[in-house]
Amino acid sequence: MSELVSLVVTVRPAQPVTLPGYLGRAAHALLLRWLGQADPALARAWHDADGPKPFTCSSLIGAGRMQGDHLRALSPQHTYWLRLTSLDPAISARLLALCDAPPPTVELDGVLLPVESVTADPAAHPWAGVTTYEQIAAPYLLARQTGPRRLTLSFASPTTFRQREMNMPLPLPELVFGGLAERWNAFSTVTISPEVRRYAAECVAISRFSLRSRSVPLKNGGLQVGVTGQASYVAVTYDRYWMSLLGLLADFAFFAGVGRLTTVGLGQCRRLAN
Repeated sequence: MSELVSLVVTVRPAQPVTLPGYLGRAAHALLLRWLGQADPALARAWHDADGPKPFTCSSLIGAGRMQGDHLRALSPQHTYWLRLTSLDPAISARLLALCDAPPPTVELDGVLLPVESVTADPAAHPWAGVTTYEQIAAPYLLARQTGPRRLTLSFASPTTFRQREMNMPLPLPELVFGGLAERWNAFSTVTISPEVRRYAAECVAISRFSLRSRSVPLKNGGLQVGVTGQASYVAVTYDRYWMSLLGLLADFAFFAGVGRLTTVGLGQCRRLAN
């Protein structure tokens, strides 16, 4: 069974409709509803669990023009999509089952949207995918692939981190790769050294970047500032083993997300060719 899944749900409104501009929490609620319908105990367990969660949710992507500060108009002439990923075999199985029996509609913020397609096939959508921890790790840990000297990540939704009890909306190497290592070790049976965070902090630098700040609304009415765009990381002191781990984690980011609040739309990320 595939342990990691990225599911893309494409919708098309039946008529013009206006929705909040940010729907990460609505997508989170949708995922928990779907899990609850199939396995109530599984949904309750992860809803109530402390610590990292083995799934991510995007906001609705492709939404049209902004009306005011917080609303977007959706047109039946266009399709829109959202993305749900899983790092857990039980959740992954539930998501893959939706490919075989797609729901006719999804509810986001109280609005029903007809579903056009549900896929985990990367040939059908570039943000879809299916893999295992072993498949991600094998090229690096079995020495079939040399550790890269440079890595480039694209932060597709606002991304932020927690550092010294403060919000840090900059993708510093130790925050990006240290967080990914913690998430990998939380859910994978293939453990990697947590010292990868120290290597990233001491031996890896940002070489190029094209970043901009973006804010999203919080549940309490405040704003969370994050960053979108691209950043390239280069080994100032190259080590094949440690850079192999960073390459592994860069591939893992596609399913795991990066930084905080990945279950409600933040931290959607993927590796780019250098």
